[in-house]
Order: sequence, then C-alpha cells, then structure tokens
Amino acid sequence: MGVFLSAAFGFPTVLFTPMLIVVLGYWIFVIVGAADTELLDSVDSNGDAVGLSAFLSRAGLGRVPVTVALTLLICVAWFASMMGSILTTLVDTTSTPLLYALGAVVLVIALVVAWAVTSGVVMGFQRFLPARGGDSKHELVGRTCVIRIGEAREDFGQAEITTAGGASISIPVRTISGEVLSSGSTALIFDHSSDDDVFLVTAFDAALDPGQN
Repeated sequence: MGVFLSAAFGFPTVLFTPMLIVVLGYWIFVIVGAADTELLDSVDSNGDAVGLSAFLSRAGLGRVPVTVALTLLICVAWFASMMGSILTTLVDTTSTPLLYALGAVVLVIALVVAWAVTSGVVMGFQRFLPARGGDSKHELVGRTCVIRIGEAREDFGQAEITTAGGASISIPVRTISGEVLSSGSTALIFDHSSDDDVFLVTAFDAALDPGQN
C-alpha cells in the first residue's frame, strides 16, 4: 500500500490523480442523471466542432463524446504513469535530479500510451458506428430533433438527431416567423435550406404524430 500511495501522489502520477478523481465524480453524476455525457461537446452555428471538440477530432478522437475520450485518456495515462513510477522505484538511487528525469520520461511515455490506446479504442468503436453520411440531408426532413446549446432562433440553432443507424449527430437548425425554441425541446424538421445548409424546424406537437395515434 505504501508503494501504491507513493506512486499515486508522486511525480508524475500526481498530475493525473486529481483528474482521475474528477472523472470518477463526473461519471457518478452521469449515472444518477445529474450530468450529460456530451457536457463538453461544442459546435459552431454550422455544426462544426470547435474548441476541445475540434482538438480531439484532429487527434483522431472525435467520433465519441469529449467526456468519453478524456476519460479514456486520463485513466490510461494514470495507469501507465503508475506502472512506470513503480518500476522507477527499482532504480537504486537517491539523486533527486535523476528521479525527476526518470519521472519526466515516464510522463512522456504515459501520454503517448494514453493517446495510442484511446485512439485504438475509438477506431475500433467506429466499426460499430454508421457513417455520419448514412442519412442524406433530405431524408432528415420530417423527423424530430432535440434543441441543444441555448435556443433555436431565426439566426442561430443547434439540434441533436439520431440517424437511422442509431448514431447521434448535431445539425444546424433555424426557425421562421420569429419562433424561439428552448434548449431541450423537441422540434420537427420540416425543410432543408440548401443555400445556408441548415434545417428549418418548428415546435413539435406530439398530438400530430401518427405514431402516437
């Protein structure tokens, strides 16, 4: 236990230990329904990933929610760092500079391993996901979506829709005639504007859904 605690709170594992605690706490909130798995996903008005989402996409980790990718990265980095730190205890030295140098090497290796493992998991997961282009834009007309990221208005809107293959994707949406749809509300896609490449939506009335009759 002493070796475990020493490694967990020593350099470089100590850099990942607080992150791991935050990750564990976050997923507890997700399990009880107090947090969303897409909490950190962000897109612009055109539906393109921005910020952390864009960074992870460029790193090849954009096919899963940001929280999932970060969880994998942090967990693998923490474990690899732990194993490396324990191995460095086998080096019989009391030289502080040497110990920090070994820690730096372990840190680099842990980050590389974390990215490699996470990338491999995401790529493997992609095989079970339908391509984002599986539904043509016109095929989405007539279906319902859920408004995300603030309100949907005439000049801005983002919504989430589940494709025929079961994958959730984000699409840019707009309303007409001054209609405003709040975040979390269900909307009906009634047209696609090829000029602006956005979907036109309106409030969805469940009473008009043939499937409910």
